[in-house]
Amino acid sequence: MQLYRLSLATILQRKVWVVALLWLLLIPAVLPNIMSYNISLIQPARAQAVWVSLWLLSITWIFFQGARLGEDTARSGLGAYFLSVGVSKTKQLFQISGACSSFLLSLIVIAVVMCLFAAMPSDSKQSEMWVMLNVQYGLLFFFVTAPLLLLSIALGSRLGTTVGYVVPLALVLYGLYGVNHMGSLLSGKGAGLEWLFVFSPHYHLADLTERMVFKQGSLLTSEFLQILGYFAGLGLVTSVVSILCFRVKSLA
Repeated sequence: MQLYRLSLATILQRKVWVVALLWLLLIPAVLPNIMSYNISLIQPARAQAVWVSLWLLSITWIFFQGARLGEDTARSGLGAYFLSVGVSKTKQLFQISGACSSFLLSLIVIAVVMCLFAAMPSDSKQSEMWVMLNVQYGLLFFFVTAPLLLLSIALGSRLGTTVGYVVPLALVLYGLYGVNHMGSLLSGKGAGLEWLFVFSPHYHLADLTERMVFKQGSLLTSEFLQILGYFAGLGLVTSVVSILCFRVKSLA
């Protein structure tokens, strides 16, 4: 686990995590009070701000850290050194990912705790569903972002930080916002094009922010497990691609 500790120490030393933490804590606490004139809307707005902030931090800072660590490990010779002492490239990939995931999981836990303590509905039945909804959101969020983090590290090690960051960023933005627009454009234009929509990453299924804002309650257990299974399968494919792409030594 030496590479894990080294990657973790590198992220800590860069100190950008302080900005990320302050952003997640302060923006949801301050922005809803400034923007909302109706006190009954502050709690839903606060929950929305928490999860939107978490999405932004994950697809910007976390993915960038992964891509940068992947490139640094390959270029510096650390990857080749650890390979020579018996640490396989797959273990190296998951150790670097583990360091980044430590921060990712911490941010998810903080987001869930903030929603439970700062935006909890007063009604007992609603509060039970609110807890379940936040737990579901946290799990789906991790199942979406963790495999893409692996991909950012792998592409960073092979093609550099820029490519390693941009590709997962483009995938998650397309999966969150672009895939539904594409589906409506391709509807009725041929089975071949509709298959493109079917095989696209439907990351929007993990975005439960609308359910929080409009207090629609948690997902049914069967529905949640289906979505979770979908992301688990998609994550497995992404992880395999990441393992194949990861390099321990840069060609440059």
